[in-house]
Amino acid sequence: EYIKLAVVYLKCGDKFLVQKCSKQKGGEYAITGGHTTSGNTSKQQAQIEVMEELGIDIDLNKIEYLGNIIKGHGIFDVFLFEDKNLDKQSFVLQAEEVENVFWLTKPEIENIIDQNLMRASSCLHYAKFIK
Repeated sequence: EYIKLAVVYLKCGDKFLVQKCSKQKGGEYAITGGHTTSGNTSKQQAQIEVMEELGIDIDLNKIEYLGNIIKGHGIFDVFLFEDKNLDKQSFVLQAEEVENVFWLTKPEIENIIDQNLMRASSCLHYAKFIK
């Protein structure tokens, strides 16, 4: 039995949004995402997760599917949303999920990964689709 998850990389210029999860969610760094709920496609869930966790509405039609990975019992559908003005958005973080967010370059993300501070699933889809 598998669980379907949707993950969305938010990109602005050469930077990606990385969130620091709340302590109750492990305190790791991760990419925005979550479990796909009944009745939603993974793409719709990616949009919902961004709204829930970050408080911004992204255009469903501009979310690009990159592919998927399987880790344990999870199937992660990975998406990319790119917008040159995304860094000007005001985020409203979901406190129980997200402690903080950062705009990071690939080398900065890889530094977090090298320090074992990134959630394992995020490391996998980063390596396959972004790096």
